[in-house]
Amino acid sequence: MKLFSLELKCLFCAMVFLFLGCGPKIGQSGFLDNYDNLKEGEVNQTMLSYVNPNFEKGKYKKFMIDDIVTKFGEKAKGNKVDQEKLNELTGFFKAEIIKKLSANYTIVDQPGDDVARIQIAITEIIPGKLFSNIFPISVAVNTATGRGKGGASLEMKVVDSQTSEVLGQAIDNRKNRSYIKTFSKYGNARGVMTYWAGLLKGRIDAFKGNVN
Repeated sequence: MKLFSLELKCLFCAMVFLFLGCGPKIGQSGFLDNYDNLKEGEVNQTMLSYVNPNFEKGKYKKFMIDDIVTKFGEKAKGNKVDQEKLNELTGFFKAEIIKKLSANYTIVDQPGDDVARIQIAITEIIPGKLFSNIFPISVAVNTATGRGKGGASLEMKVVDSQTSEVLGQAIDNRKNRSYIKTFSKYGNARGVMTYWAGLLKGRIDAFKGNVN
């Protein structure tokens, strides 16, 4: 029990580093339309974001959520990932996002005048060699040696569901980290996805400037 408790503490400490810690310059996977307009926020300076100056906060009352996109980094060559588990995990991630957003917003599956479309990608995926049989996403801490590197980046954009005009974008990039050994179990990955879904919900709340 003590070992299990320690593993959980390590997992969540790693997630704090992921979203609040210092990180290197962002990569450009090509998922977002423009990386040059991303700016540091006043509160969370490691989450780079952009909001269209013409965005009307009161216009969009509903959201569509696309399937999660995955993009592997160039350094991922040679590291195998179980595609079935990857699909299962991204499906779980989308379901968790819908669950979180449904508490305050209406989720739809068709475009409309008051519908914004949320598109999310997990990019720059570099599976750690020790855990090549699972999907080891971004649960890592800084290391002086750089051994066992792995990582990923989370990217999100919100567009008008009819015109595809970009309303806002955000990216968080965390690379050059060493994997925590406790993330070798697939069950822990679900905990990470649930945590990420909550953080993305917070980004949408801030993006709209209000809930309900």
